[in-house]
Amino acid sequence: MYKYKKTIYFFIFSFLIFLDQISKYIIRTKGGFYICNKDLAFGLSPYIIISAILLITLFLFIYNFKFKIGNLIRNWKPACRRGRLEIRNLNKINLIATILILSGGISNIIDRLCIGCVIDFIDLKFWPVFNLADIYITIGVITILIVTMTKDQ
Repeated sequence: MYKYKKTIYFFIFSFLIFLDQISKYIIRTKGGFYICNKDLAFGLSPYIIISAILLITLFLFIYNFKFKIGNLIRNWKPACRRGRLEIRNLNKINLIATILILSGGISNIIDRLCIGCVIDFIDLKFWPVFNLADIYITIGVITILIVTMTKDQ
C-alpha cells in the first residue's frame, strides 16, 4: 500500500509539471500573449523578494518561537528506516502543499534552464503576469501557512 501512495504522489507531481510546461509551450507556439520574465516571482526585483522573504521568515520565527516551538520539538519524532530520515506525522495536506511548491519551482527552473527566462502568460490586468507554476507555489505556501497557524498542538 505504501508504494501505491508514493506512485500517486509522484504522478500528481509529474502531472503538475507537465501541465505547466505544456501550457507555456502552447502559448509560445500558437502566438498567444506571454512575456519572457527574467526577474523573480511576479516580475519583482530580487531585492524586493529577498526583503519580503526575510520579513515573512522573521514573522514565522517569532510566531513559532512564541507559541509553538516547544510543542513542535516535543512532538517531532524522526524515524530512521534504511538510512532515510522520515517524519511520521506529515499529514496529507502538508504533503500536497509541498508537492505543489516543488512542482511549481521545478517547472520554473526548467524554463530558466531551457529558455533563459520564465514564461508568464496569465494577465489579470490588476496583478503582475504569472503562470500555472506561480499558482502552484502560492497555493502551497498559503496552505502550509494556514495549517501551521491553525494547528492545535
